[in-house]
Amino acid sequence: MNIFRRGHSWAVRFHIPRERRADVGRAYGAATGHKAEIVKALGTSDRAEAIARRPKALEAIRQEVDARLVAAGLPPLHGDWKPAWAFAWSEPEAVITEALEARKEIADASPVEDETDEVWVDAPNGGLRRSTMSTSERDRKISTLQDVLRDRVDELENAGKDADAYIKTFWPVAFGEATPLGELLDRWIRDIEGGLRRQTIMGHRLAFRLLGEFLMTQGTRFTDTVPADEQATAHIRATAIETVTKKRVGEFPEWLAQGRHGLSAKTIQSRISPLKTFWDWAERKGYSEANPWLGATTGLKKRAEQQKVAKAEERPFTETEIVALLHADPDEGKRWKYGPAIFDLLRLGLLTGARQNELCSLTRGRVIEPSAEGGLWAIRVTNDVAKTKNAQRLIPIHPLVQSILERRLASAGEEPDALLFPELPPGGPDGKRSWTFAKRFSEFRKRVLGEDHHTDFHSLRRTFLTYMEEANANGASACTELVRDHLAGHKPQSLAGSTYVAKQFDRGLYDRAILGMVEKGMPEGVRAAL
Repeated sequence: MNIFRRGHSWAVRFHIPRERRADVGRAYGAATGHKAEIVKALGTSDRAEAIARRPKALEAIRQEVDARLVAAGLPPLHGDWKPAWAFAWSEPEAVITEALEARKEIADASPVEDETDEVWVDAPNGGLRRSTMSTSERDRKISTLQDVLRDRVDELENAGKDADAYIKTFWPVAFGEATPLGELLDRWIRDIEGGLRRQTIMGHRLAFRLLGEFLMTQGTRFTDTVPADEQATAHIRATAIETVTKKRVGEFPEWLAQGRHGLSAKTIQSRISPLKTFWDWAERKGYSEANPWLGATTGLKKRAEQQKVAKAEERPFTETEIVALLHADPDEGKRWKYGPAIFDLLRLGLLTGARQNELCSLTRGRVIEPSAEGGLWAIRVTNDVAKTKNAQRLIPIHPLVQSILERRLASAGEEPDALLFPELPPGGPDGKRSWTFAKRFSEFRKRVLGEDHHTDFHSLRRTFLTYMEEANANGASACTELVRDHLAGHKPQSLAGSTYVAKQFDRGLYDRAILGMVEKGMPEGVRAAL
């Protein structure tokens, strides 16, 4: 254990490596020409205290031996090598973390002068004279920090490292001259994440990573220089918010469009949107005096509309396509567990207009059977799966697809949260049960309708609303615009509908709308196929 009792007190023994004993003996002028160990008193008779003092004593002896060797023109005991982690505190992320801690410590310290120190100052006639200086806790902390920084600069310079970069990073953060984006970004995410899905948060983080990549490659125009994702993230986190000006980021939209990313105008808007929102938040908190992203998306909306026209729009299914999908066997040529789910959800989607995940995540507790007074079966979209507040709603189930719910309920568990489609695994950032199903449905749709179709599962929702509109035009009085909005989970567009009219109508009105949609809005061929 490198310590032993010598009389009534304890001492420490430092062992010299065998291959260096001659060098150490020469440095110390040993009579025998070599030195195998160095023994020093620990100044205590308590064994526990001796063990506690041992590490510092051994380190002090090692430094003394190295100093003697260097003075004798010999290399230190273990050469000039230092482990990489010896300077871990000089890595950018560590520098910023420590600087932020120092900044908080300085800010928390009292600025009230509570001590008087005696100091030497210049005398009027030359020389020095004694004087007194009042200091506060904050003054003393700043003075201590400056001493630490001087020592670190010396250590970095002696090791051949960039001390100037260390100070330029640490100083402005510690003394409140700059605020790195990383700390603010973490606070902002904590503020907003409760009301957002993980996939949305991931999109926000992607926007900042792209900004970091842009700032790293700024000045190289649109070259193929691509920093690693981790480098770009670390760079934006270390960037001071004060340095992100409108002039500096003015080319960011152009870079996203023309660089290796080649993003569409609509996607560029979605990348800049969280940046603008973050800077709005930072401005309210007092960390930014101006939002550099104001006006950054000017012209993008018009360009997005032009690109949308050029690229064929997603649309409802035609009668021919729906009939083909309804007649197709999802399991044909591919025996897989998704066939029955595709068969059932295709029909439920067409007759309810519900979103994909609203149906894939259906549970026993969300199915409402008719009361003694009659009426249609229904499903309820609850807060945990609703896309928005308006999406929380009740949707009647037409008798044409009622048997699907009855069959699924018969094989589901008795608990309210028993799944009607347990074969659909959760996936994606938010664990949605529609994640994998969407891919399987896409394979089925392409096999039946071919590749050149701008349709997907959401097109069933578009088709449902189209049928509702046609039913209204054909005299189905319950299929009004406001009822359609309620059934689809949309916010009513008119002032009256969104402000003055009741948020929910009598259940029977929705039943009549669903029945009227099938009777007067759905093509005969589709009804026959169902």
